Amino acid sequence: MSKEFSDPIHELIKANDCEIRIIDSYPLQRLRFISQLGIAYLVFPSAQHSRFEHSLGTMELAGRIYNSLGLKDEKLYKIARLAGLLHDIGHTPFSHTTEVLLGDKSHESIGERVLFEEGIADILKNCGYSLEDIQLIVELAFRKGERFPKIITGEFGADRMDYLRRDAYFCGTSYGFFDYRRLLENMLFIEGKKCVHISALRALESFILGRYFMYSQVYFHKVVRILNIHLEEVIQDFLERGLLSQKDFYRKTDSHIIHLMLDRYREEKVRRVFAREHYRQVFSTSSEEHFEFVKKRLLEKYEEDLLRFDRASKRVLDEDIPIWNGNELLSLREVSPIVASLEDIRLYRIYAHPRYKEEVREYVGKISK
Repeated sequence: MSKEFSDPIHELIKANDCEIRIIDSYPLQRLRFISQLGIAYLVFPSAQHSRFEHSLGTMELAGRIYNSLGLKDEKLYKIARLAGLLHDIGHTPFSHTTEVLLGDKSHESIGERVLFEEGIADILKNCGYSLEDIQLIVELAFRKGERFPKIITGEFGADRMDYLRRDAYFCGTSYGFFDYRRLLENMLFIEGKKCVHISALRALESFILGRYFMYSQVYFHKVVRILNIHLEEVIQDFLERGLLSQKDFYRKTDSHIIHLMLDRYREEKVRRVFAREHYRQVFSTSSEEHFEFVKKRLLEKYEEDLLRFDRASKRVLDEDIPIWNGNELLSLREVSPIVASLEDIRLYRIYAHPRYKEEVREYVGKISK
């Protein structure tokens, strides 16, 4: 038995019997109610897509990448697709926004726990997969081990290749679009490394630039960032009041949190998120030293609760991408002046209570001269 899913990014995604059984399970169905970009839809209204469709897309791309690398083992092909499907099952409500509330845990570590405790491992066993096979799925899905090429994770793995195009599409921006077919057709597996043929260099540069601009213009948008801060404060308050439990938080969905917030819409913390009463940006810089100076001076003059401080950073590359020129493997930075010229993103921002924004902004202007 197989099933087909219509998808605006990949057009048609086919799932086999085992994949369908996992897709129909609670841990995967829960992802329908976990927004891909947290509450970014309060800034980008059409960004209503969920972790569910991203998981389907990552599964599809994982299979395509596996084939592009010239790998032939049919069982490993299926394992790679399953890892793509399962890689986000540990996400908590509003995705990465609330991950800071997990302490020393991550959505990957929670995902592994869910796989073994919420019935997924049993489904895999019933599909004929051994414990060793399941462990390989865990390694591929949750960034554990180095026995296999980084098909799901890594600089140009299935996860990033899907979410960049999907996020750009639903946010209504063009930053995240790149020639992914050309990139797929020129992926190679040489000397035990996943690499890209130099003929697809422009497609790879477009991918890197797309990611760079999606972070600077969408993920790190000034209003998205302050709304995330306010949302974290709301959820932390709900936890402290016993309205939510840390123990089973990973089983909740966005809807659980929204329900609690709507029932308390008159509370100031909730209104900051849902009534556009969020703090306003009064200062922004790429200099940490300047940020710390202004922060110190503001805290000498204003109560801390009237201010919010935010740091956002992203490296251009988390790891090098090998480029095959037909004779040897080279570093991407060696062959691409465009990528070599990019600087890591560093943004330091200060926000103030709406009633004090003009006063604080004027004061910042005086002390920054």
